[in-house]
Amino acid sequence: MPPFRILLVPALMMLAGLAHAADKPVLTLDQAVAKVQRETGGKVLAADSIRVGRREVIYRIKVITPAGVVKVVQIKTELKEKR
Repeated sequence: MPPFRILLVPALMMLAGLAHAADKPVLTLDQAVAKVQRETGGKVLAADSIRVGRREVIYRIKVITPAGVVKVVQIKTELKEKR
């Protein structure tokens, strides 16, 4: 394999990753956390995001309600391309 191909393949893979990372969720994790706090009146214990495919993110937010009940709320959001 010619030397330029050895460098070209990783470079193209990096560029593809950067383009993919440029996608931003319509709703951010911070916004999702604030929404859950408002809707439940509870305290957020943990929050994380799970990427599903190329166009969707699911936020999992664990909250303890004023009544002492622990709930896990999932919020789906789509990714929009950064332009």
